[in-house]
Amino acid sequence: MNLRFFFFIFTLTVIPITRSSSSDDYQPYIVLMDKSMMPSPFSNHHNWYTSLLSSLSDEEPAKHLYTYNHVMDGFSAVLTKSQLERLEKMSGHLVTFEDQLGQLHTTHTPKFLGLRKHAGLWPISGFGEDMIIGILDTGIWPESESFIDKGMSDVPSRWRGACEAENFCNKKIIGARSFSQGMKHRKENISTTDDYDSPRDYEGHGTHTSSTAAGNRVQSADYFGYAKGTATGMAPKALLAMYKVIFLDNSYDAAASDTLAGMDQAIEDGVDLMSLSLGFIETRFYRNPIAIGAFAAMEKGIFVSCSAGNAGPHPYTMLNGAPWITTVGAGTIDRDFAAYVTPGELILFI
Repeated sequence: MNLRFFFFIFTLTVIPITRSSSSDDYQPYIVLMDKSMMPSPFSNHHNWYTSLLSSLSDEEPAKHLYTYNHVMDGFSAVLTKSQLERLEKMSGHLVTFEDQLGQLHTTHTPKFLGLRKHAGLWPISGFGEDMIIGILDTGIWPESESFIDKGMSDVPSRWRGACEAENFCNKKIIGARSFSQGMKHRKENISTTDDYDSPRDYEGHGTHTSSTAAGNRVQSADYFGYAKGTATGMAPKALLAMYKVIFLDNSYDAAASDTLAGMDQAIEDGVDLMSLSLGFIETRFYRNPIAIGAFAAMEKGIFVSCSAGNAGPHPYTMLNGAPWITTVGAGTIDRDFAAYVTPGELILFI
């Protein structure tokens, strides 16, 4: 199915977006364009988009954030209300929606799932060897033992990604990028004490999800003395690429424009799988940034896995439920950790 056709079907019933009447309405938007309407003098759609934006003269200049090459035909930009109204009347414009914030949504698991090291599905799959997993999350802590590249093969020649940070990558972590323009132009202040404006992880969530997916084997791992053994990701020979799109302002959030940019770059870089443990308010698929990006990835043969969310809001609802996404919920596991608790001198609980 063509991605442009997917959007066209939904735009037949599009409802105009609600905009602020405040004078302070200079904010980021995501704009879907019909690339077939690009005038012939332009050599590429990026130049067309920037030309359109430069024609929107106003007190505040229209600011280009990202051009999307794979997840959709369009771009994101910071616009005033009047600039947006003029843009929506231009030839080639299809849909505009406001940028929005998405929210951030666990060594025994392989055994519990019946995976065995020397027989069955795990070795048949090669433990994920040469598969490239793109993670969109809070970043990654490359010094973790889970990301040592011992036993890893050379980086595949098909890989087109890069590392923004020096000494960040090896044969395990083969890509690390960050996308924060949308957050910054929403006037969100990325913390300088409790986060990094780089692919480095401060919160730990991205490091956790990356090691769960593809962490290398770590001997003698334990949790404060509990469950000592070998920790391993589900695909320990797979390669990792981190696309940091979640940053700390007042809470851990991701801008839709940044998330789309991260997914777009992951497709460009050549990932085989994409994993996102974050979600946006559930809306129509053509306005949902993850559904948009995942649809384009699916068309290119890229498997996309997303979390179902932690907040419902009802027992029968979930996020990231588009049929072209593998949506993963929480599961049980057959272990517990016994401990002694002494709330008083004469009372002991186990």
